This record gives sequence, structure tokens and C-alpha cells, in this order.
Amino acid sequence: MKNKDKVREIIKIGIVKHLKGLSLKDISNIHDKFFFENNSSLREKSFIKNLTMTSIRNRGIIEYRISKHLKKLIEIKAILIMGVAQILFTRVEDYAAVNTTVNFFYGKLLKWRALSNAILRNIIREQNNNKKNFDQSLNIPKWLHKKWRDQFGEEDTKNIICQIFKEPQLDLKVKKDFNFWKKKIGGEILINNTLRLNKKGDVTKIIGYDDGAWWVQNLAAQIPAMLLGVSKNEEVLDLCSSPGGKTAQLLNMGALVTALDISAKKVKKLNENIARLRLNKNLTVLTKDLLKWDSKRKYSKIILDVPCSATGTIRKNPDILWNKTEKDISRLSKLQIKLLEKAITLLKNNGILIYCNCSLQFEEGEKVIDFFIKNKKVSLLEVKPEELKQFPNKIFNKGLIRTLPCRYNNVDGLDGFFIARLVKI
Repeated sequence: MKNKDKVREIIKIGIVKHLKGLSLKDISNIHDKFFFENNSSLREKSFIKNLTMTSIRNRGIIEYRISKHLKKLIEIKAILIMGVAQILFTRVEDYAAVNTTVNFFYGKLLKWRALSNAILRNIIREQNNNKKNFDQSLNIPKWLHKKWRDQFGEEDTKNIICQIFKEPQLDLKVKKDFNFWKKKIGGEILINNTLRLNKKGDVTKIIGYDDGAWWVQNLAAQIPAMLLGVSKNEEVLDLCSSPGGKTAQLLNMGALVTALDISAKKVKKLNENIARLRLNKNLTVLTKDLLKWDSKRKYSKIILDVPCSATGTIRKNPDILWNKTEKDISRLSKLQIKLLEKAITLLKNNGILIYCNCSLQFEEGEKVIDFFIKNKKVSLLEVKPEELKQFPNKIFNKGLIRTLPCRYNNVDGLDGFFIARLVKI
């Protein structure tokens, strides 16, 4: 490659990192450093981010197409993924996708040049004969696909898969003066003073960011705080609180919030977010490991948003499909049980605790709650449809809340979320 294609080179690096198990967040940090050092244009930034996301989001389909022609995917894999992603899922002209991809095969990779060229052109021919006919289930690891079918049934699983490979929308929870900001920002009006945007790019450039007028929070993630029933000046303990969406909600309701998180880096981000929103007056932040935190104080209201597999946020984080395994689910479930057990010790008798996470896996939701109720640690304070009248009835399941990414009546674009409201016996 005589004239090095720096833009596609950084995309290739990101895909290589992804194949090695690096998270999308870490890849984004690599991109940001590249943008700064190369003074990248908005067009270059957009191309890099979009092609990287497209490659990861459709990795299963792309690998299936490649493997039909090349059984042994060695170091050329990342380059071919980038090339095939352009052919199948972008508006880049086929000839440009082939040429820019083949140009990566020089030096020690030169021997793969002709074969890679042939693979890409074969895929183009296949694509021309079978336009846009993709089996999205190829993007789901077999173990996860089976789990979803067992949990939700065939139809809902198909609907989930259909939704999670669409471009994610952006939900903005407006702090106050909703009518004023909806005119300024635009977008679709949702319930609970929330606006939904289809905009991509830097959220800090959206009107009202510097004014602290809103924060990013998917509508499903707003439900836990809505169900806690907080009064003004009531004390609330927000556990595993970063990045602070629920913390902001509680503060905006007038609560006195103690927010705790184990990660100093995440706590720093939470403080920055709450400061931007000018809601830090009634906030106490603790950088503590909940499992090792000794507190004689008891609370009547607690939210515990446990670390989880985050399979409910695959639209935003498609790398989860490839970075999480069955062993991770089992490990996280054990951690969640420990965290909930500790949180219950911090709860006053008859106090209310919201347990929640953004996982679609029953092992991290229903089965955790069932364990505690069977052992009479807590009782379930059922959530009734009349408490969330604007949400569809399908999210209610035996007193629990289970939102899915697929359409529920008129409320679309929800993250997958599990919520249980518990009372200490």
C-alpha cells in the first residue's frame, strides 16, 4: 500500500482489537486518539465509526460469507471483514470496497492478495444474485440464540433479533421546562418528559448539553426510579450507580441521594454528569466496594442496578454478542446474588428495594429474585399496570418488569431491562 489509507487502517486496527476481545468502548478510545492526532474531519470520523460498528454488528453474517470461500481465517480476517462489510452493508461502491481492501495485502500479506480479491468478487456476485437477503440469526452465537428461544419463544426471539440490528436511537430525559426544550431540540416526544432522536455523532453538540438541560437515558432504564415512589427530601441509596442516569432522576425528583460505585473512574464520570446537570446539591458520592462496605445506617429506599451481561443493550453495544459467554452469565449471576444479599442488609424493615439490570437473561433476573423469595429474604411488591399506564401490558410479568428491544404496542426502541420491586421482611 504505497499511499497508506489511514482511515481504513484505523478501522482495521479496531476490528483486530475486537476479534481479540477488546470492548467497543476501548476501541472508541483508540479512535478518539486517532481523530485528535490526525485532526480528522467530521466525514472521516463518521466513516470510521459507522464502518467499525457495521462490521461488528454484522460479524456473524460476514464471517459466514467469508468462510464459504476461505476455511482458515488467519491474520487476513479483520481486513476481509472490513471489505465485506462495505460490500454488504454500506453505500461504498463495490469496486472501491474491493480495491481499498486488496491494497492492504502487501509485504508479508502479499501472497493473500489474489485469493482475497477473488473472495470479495465472489461475494459481490452472490450479493447481486441475492440482494439484501440476510439471516440476522447468524449474528447471534448459538448458545445465546437457544437461551432466548427457551425463554421468550420463537416469535419473540425473531422480533428481538430483528430489532437489535437496527440503528439505535437516542433518548434524552429532559430535566425541566420540557415544552421549551422539545421546541429547541426536536425529535419524537415520548412519555416521562423524554425526547427520542435519530441523530448520530457527538452528543455534546446537541442543544442544551452545556445548559444541563437533559441526560441520555433509554426509556426502559427510567422505570426503576419511577417505581421507587420517592418523596421530596427522602433519602435514597443508589448502588452500582455509575454513570448516573438513575442518580440524576432521583435528584431531579427531589431526593437526597447517596450514590455508591466501586470504580473510581466511573465515579469521576458520574460526578461530571451530575455537575453538568447542576443537580449535585443533594448528592453524596462514595467510591466503595459494596461487598466490603460497612454501614450502620439503614435506608428505606434503595436502587441496586447490578453489573450484568448487558445483552439488553446490544443495539448500542454489538460487541457484547462476541465478548460474553455462558460462563460470564453464570459468574455474573453469582455476583448479583452476593450484591443483592448485601443490599438487603442495608434496607430498613419494610423498606423498598429495586433490583434491576439491562440483561435479557433469566439467570440474571427472574432466577435471582426467585432464589431470594424462596429463601424468604424479601417479598415481592408486585408492579401493577396502573402504575405505568403509558407502558404496554406486555412488559408486566407476574409482578415483575421485563422489557424487550422488540416493539410493544406504541412504545418501540426500549432496551432490554429486568426490574423487581422488593420489600424487606
